Parts: sequence; structure tokens; C-alpha cells
Amino acid sequence: MKSAAIILAAGFSSRMGSDKALLELGGRTTLEQIVSSYQAAGIGQVVVVTGQNHAALVQLCLPVELVQNPDPTAGMFSSIQTGVAALGPATDAFFVQPVDIPLVSPATLTGLLAALQQHPAADGVIPLFNGKRGHPPLLRMTLRQELLHADAAGGLRSLYCGWRMLELPSEDQAVLLDMDTPEQYARLKGRITG
Repeated sequence: MKSAAIILAAGFSSRMGSDKALLELGGRTTLEQIVSSYQAAGIGQVVVVTGQNHAALVQLCLPVELVQNPDPTAGMFSSIQTGVAALGPATDAFFVQPVDIPLVSPATLTGLLAALQQHPAADGVIPLFNGKRGHPPLLRMTLRQELLHADAAGGLRSLYCGWRMLELPSEDQAVLLDMDTPEQYARLKGRITG
């Protein structure tokens, strides 16, 4: 299965106060941390959706494709659409990875891929930790046109009810660990250094 990842990094990080993609995490930037996890999982194409931080992320010289959301003020779903539009036609499935959920393990990613391969009738797979849905969802490319033409009002979750989403229990708590605030960021840093 040819898979890709869309990393959503176009947000304004207003609650954090600085660009989440560029925060230090484990001796590298948050974005570098995420990209390395996808590389370790063998994901070929990684698309990073940027916003006003485009020039700064170019400076990282990462082995990714950077695409700029023309209107990041339209919200996260517009970044998902920007990323989906950039995927190659040979892609079978893609992850949707917010930059502020940075510690998902490569093993979790490969587990999601295996689950989707084993369930050909599923439109996508989403990880569960203690019964709660987390990130990143893995979606089939067959959903591409629907995503590109969907109304962004309800976001990605509003589309799940019309799709056959497989829920995959995971022991990786990182699928739920967000860093929207300085306090959450400090806790994630503690998990790496602790």
C-alpha cells in the first residue's frame, strides 16, 4: 500500500504564543520529530501544509513537500484540503497529522496501515486510547474528491459519520497528547526527557 502523510502546520499557534512547528522537542523541532516518525514508519510522501510560517519551515530543509495554505484563516479543514490536493495520484491512503500531536510512535503508524490493509471495506482507520479517538486518522484515497469538495464547517469529524471508519485500540497514549498551550508543551517535553 502506497501511503502518504499530511502534516498540518499552518495554524497561528495563538494559545501557545509561538509557532508549534518550530518548538524544541527532544533536541529538534516539533516538525522534525513528526517527520522522523513517519520516515521510521516507511511513509514515502510527506506533505507539510504551511501558513504564514512557510519561509521559516523552508529553512529547516526537511525531506518533505511544503505546500502553503492560501488562506489559513479558513481553519484546519482548509489545510487538510490543501494537503489532499498535493498528494500524488498513486497514493492509496494518507494520514492526517496535526503538528500539535507530535509524539505518535512509528509502531502506531505501521499498525494503522496494517489494519487498513486487513480491512478492505473500511474507508479509514482511527486510533483509540482508552476508548477515546485520537490522531492521526488514516484515510483511503478514494475519499479524496469528497474531501476536496466538502464544506469545511463541521471539519473532518463531521464526515466520519458517513464513512466506514475502523477504530483500532492502541497502547500509545500519544495519539491523544495535544500541545495547544505552554503547559501542555511542558508536559510533552517532560515525557521525552523523563
